[in-house]
Order: sequence, then structure tokens, then C-alpha cells
Amino acid sequence: GIEVSNVSIIVKMIRVMLLVPVLLVLGVWVSRRGKSTGEAGEKGKVNIPWFAVGFLVVIGFNSFNLLPTVLVDAINYFDTFLLTMAMAALGAETSIDKFKKAGAKPFVLAFILDLWLIGGGYLLAKYVAPIWL
Repeated sequence: GIEVSNVSIIVKMIRVMLLVPVLLVLGVWVSRRGKSTGEAGEKGKVNIPWFAVGFLVVIGFNSFNLLPTVLVDAINYFDTFLLTMAMAALGAETSIDKFKKAGAKPFVLAFILDLWLIGGGYLLAKYVAPIWL
């Protein structure tokens, strides 16, 4: 019902927001290992995930209800269309050979991130969200 839908949306958003600290920690960790993808000679440079910071800015902006509801609905509709196109493009470009070439490391990282998001999302939804609701 509506109640379950609202809770699931909150849990999903909390999980997505947990990506920001994970990406920042990973950026610092990679820079300390000297494997930053920056230009040569910039060993130790921390790459900031600007899309994640932008995501938090948009959340804050949207929380103040500065845009009319009609405009927000139009943006959400267009966003769903773009996301659908992006997912279709990813699927069209994916093959088993690409997974074989990538090796195990990306899968291990994805598994660790999944555990982090599930565990962190659960804890935040169980203990932090009730405080706000």
C-alpha cells in the first residue's frame, strides 16, 4: 500500500545517499595507494565524485520546494525517460566477454558496496528514519 511505498522510497534514498561517503572514502583510499586516475605526477590526488556532491545539492534544493510541483513532475518524467534510455544503452553494449576481461575485482567491489548499502540502509531506516518521521 501507500505506507509501504513511502517507507521503501525513504529506504532507497537513504541507500543512495550512503553512496556519497563510500565514494569519498574510496577516493581517499585509492589516492593513498597511489593509483589515482589523475594525470601523471599527481600521485595521491583525491578525486572528488562531483556527481555525488551534486546529488546532495539537488536533494537540499528540492527539500525547500522552490520549484512548482508541475515542473518537478515534468523533470521526474523526463528523468525516467533518460534513465530508461541509459539502461537500454548499457544492456546493448554488455557482453560476457566484457565481464571476463574485467576480472573478479569489480565484482568483489560491487559485492562490498552492496553489503554496505544494505547494512547501512537498514541501520539508518531502523534507527534514524523513525526519529525524523
